[in-house]
Amino acid sequence: MGLLLALGYAVSSMFGIGILVLPYLFQLLGVLPSLVLLTFISLLLNLATYAILELIEISSDDVVASVAQHSGQRELTLALFGMFVYSALTAYVVASGDQLAAFFGGDPHYWSAVFFALAFLLAIRGLSRISVIATYISLFLVTTVLFMIPVNLNYDSLLIPWSGHLSLSPLFLAVAAFALSVHFTIYDIHRLLRDEKSNIVVLFAAFAFAFLVYAAFGLTTAAVAPLSQLSTVSLVTAYPPFYALLITVIALAAFYTSFISLSNSFISAFRDYIHHRTIYALLMVPVALLYLLVRQLSLLDLVALVGRLGGASLLLFLALAMHAHFRASGQWKLSFPPVLSRILSLAFLVLGVAALL
Repeated sequence: MGLLLALGYAVSSMFGIGILVLPYLFQLLGVLPSLVLLTFISLLLNLATYAILELIEISSDDVVASVAQHSGQRELTLALFGMFVYSALTAYVVASGDQLAAFFGGDPHYWSAVFFALAFLLAIRGLSRISVIATYISLFLVTTVLFMIPVNLNYDSLLIPWSGHLSLSPLFLAVAAFALSVHFTIYDIHRLLRDEKSNIVVLFAAFAFAFLVYAAFGLTTAAVAPLSQLSTVSLVTAYPPFYALLITVIALAAFYTSFISLSNSFISAFRDYIHHRTIYALLMVPVALLYLLVRQLSLLDLVALVGRLGGASLLLFLALAMHAHFRASGQWKLSFPPVLSRILSLAFLVLGVAALL
């Protein structure tokens, strides 16, 4: 039972806004480059999880604390993690407004404000209790996404090119990394299982499953109709009412569960450095300001917010994590090859910088 619970938790953590943004990039990039790049980033992320798992085992602490300890760069670790969380939470708020406005009508700003207020209120009421509910909602989300794949095939009306705008490859990789990231929940999975082999089995199975679902959902959704950056907004008008409602529920479930999960991770990472009465302000005020910059000044669109800010921050964080593993290998006997952790660190650094440009 523990193995199945951990697998469900790992899989559900990979289903957020990324899976709803990628179909748009599938249309622009084309079938073959999208699948090749998705395979490539999935392999890199999968390898990185094993190195991070070893850091957690020798530190007996969560991912952010383990990386900060062994990299010797606490401030940089917290800054990259904080930027990832801020961009992700802002993306959920922006996307929720667009999705609700597409289905119900009205001003996206109004719906974004409603979502942000409700999510924030639920967060301050007690994230530990809400996270349990969010996990079950995530599993419902995964089930519904699987249901929508054959539904998409019934509405297949658009021919996706085999190859398209290859210049978008760095952005695609950053969005895919953002989408498939399970790394900030590895500590929770580790606490559920405690056994290294079980952890490896669960993480490998989760990545394999998520990769297949992402590829199937991305390709079938991209073939339905010309998409906006948030694919579910376009599908509201392409589907009959029942499926439009279902796809809206999928989107909101993804935004809500990811909002709660990342908020929980943020509080866990900063609780040793900031007084508990101010940590919620540190979490929510930058999100509100970033939302105003995105919405009012149009500095970033949704894909850029997810990829160039969130995905790039994540890739740079992973580069630092692999560097931390390489440094730790000089003091501890680790099974993951330090040469490979060095190669991964350089790879994530290059991908992160490329996503920013």
